[in-house]
Amino acid sequence: MAYNVLKGSVSGSVDQHADQEISGVKVFKNTISASVFYDTDTQSACATFKDVAITKIKGKSKNSLLIFDEGTSVCSHYNLTFNGEELSTKNIRADRFAGSAEGLTNIPTDRFTGKISANDINYGRGLHEVRGLLQIKPGNGIAMQDGALSVNLNPLCGLSVRDGVLTADPPKAPPVNSEGQSLSDNDVFSIFDESRGIVCSTTLSNFYDSYINAKMPHSSGDIGAIQLKAKKGFASSAKLTYNTADDTLRAEGTVSTVNLKVDSSLHVRGAVFKNIRKIQDKVYEVQDTDYTVLCDTKESVITVMLPPACNNTGRILTVKKTNVDKYKLNSNEVRVKVEEGVIDLNDTVYIKMNYSSRTFQSDGENWWVIGAKGS
Repeated sequence: MAYNVLKGSVSGSVDQHADQEISGVKVFKNTISASVFYDTDTQSACATFKDVAITKIKGKSKNSLLIFDEGTSVCSHYNLTFNGEELSTKNIRADRFAGSAEGLTNIPTDRFTGKISANDINYGRGLHEVRGLLQIKPGNGIAMQDGALSVNLNPLCGLSVRDGVLTADPPKAPPVNSEGQSLSDNDVFSIFDESRGIVCSTTLSNFYDSYINAKMPHSSGDIGAIQLKAKKGFASSAKLTYNTADDTLRAEGTVSTVNLKVDSSLHVRGAVFKNIRKIQDKVYEVQDTDYTVLCDTKESVITVMLPPACNNTGRILTVKKTNVDKYKLNSNEVRVKVEEGVIDLNDTVYIKMNYSSRTFQSDGENWWVIGAKGS
């Protein structure tokens, strides 16, 4: 290495490109500038302090990148390293990346620009890739129609899609008797089990035996006992029965009814009780429950008005004249009338003598006297 030490103007000095031998001990009494030295290896003047870019490095992390700090200082951060193949840091903020982006994870879906090939998506069962497009993979019960996912339904399965919802549609199922069949004990239907919150199946036999039969009221008593409504179910009495062998209704008790219609014949083996009424009114209209009317004429004449014959076909009425004064045989008379029609072709029937009576019967058009006692 050659040294050209100059101080002031030295005429005829050897330039820096020529070699110069310096021997002996040289003592420099003043500061020597490095600018006066020449580096023959780099073929350039030696750098001075003002020409050096970095004078201090903070930190000693291996493979870390140097980052300008201030002045001629740089920093070596442990979380920004490069090993020749991979740049490692915690966060990166950039306007644009170019490359395959392989290895990137947790990228928000709204940060993508353009379409993503199905080859670059990690998908599970039910999906597949077709020429870079992600498609639903048809399977059992699943079909693709017009590019959309659909449920593959049998037209006779009893299900349908309404307003985009899979719905039970029983009318879509064929009738159970379509091929001459009928319901049987082993036929199965679905029910919702409220206690478990699931849909279950059961047979018609189990549904009847365990539910309908338990809920349905059952008859009580012996065979032929007529059933009566009770608080729960039915009740019966051994004194009220019907014998189907001889078509006989037997009631061991009292039968109370407003009307009794006998189409053929009435056989009574015992006493017959009929309604009887005592009156003293000047005008009396026969009531629906009257059978015998006793008219006490001591005070005045009594007029008895029969009901319309058209509403009492076959009815029998008896009107008898009485008098509390048994010694007065010739008292006020009883007059029997009807507003519609006649009585034996007469407008009025008169009963004059005490204890005399007349029996009337309607044919549906008029009243007739069918029995008479006294005048």
